[in-house]
Amino acid sequence: MNDKTFPPLWADAVQAGFPSPAEHYIERELDLNDFLASNRDAVYYVRVAGESMIGANIFPGDILCVDRSLDFFDGAIIVASIDGGFTVKYLRKNGNRTYFEPANANFKPIYFTPGQDVRFWGVVTGVVRKINYAQQRRHINEPQLPATQVISNNNPGIRLNGTREKYQEKLGGK
Repeated sequence: MNDKTFPPLWADAVQAGFPSPAEHYIERELDLNDFLASNRDAVYYVRVAGESMIGANIFPGDILCVDRSLDFFDGAIIVASIDGGFTVKYLRKNGNRTYFEPANANFKPIYFTPGQDVRFWGVVTGVVRKINYAQQRRHINEPQLPATQVISNNNPGIRLNGTREKYQEKLGGK
């Protein structure tokens, strides 16, 4: 293992519905290779171009984690080459016929023909996506804290109700 420091991974999930009053704490540092890859020596990352997999939540610009050590199976999203051109699609098998299926109705399945050079390069095990906010974004100020709430002098706007101090302590290794 190298000496790189990885960002922390919270042990509690962030609520996508109603906010949770649960106290958050650090589970461990997050290394995306450990999270996405079952076999680091067999993993590579590739950037997506095109829209054939948007129905599988894979968009242009996303980065795919691809594992070459996994077995291929019906329904796996794989990276493959067809006559030297690379693609990412669902791998499908129907009877004796194997083909690639896009996740966008605007694209047709790719059926293999005799003489084609088709090579499977690995199974997609994860997607990394950076959120790119528009240049026209408008800043919104945080809600004002009640007068009885204590605010940290070091971090204006940080509520000192115990949760964030514990988070800061765990980040600092205390």
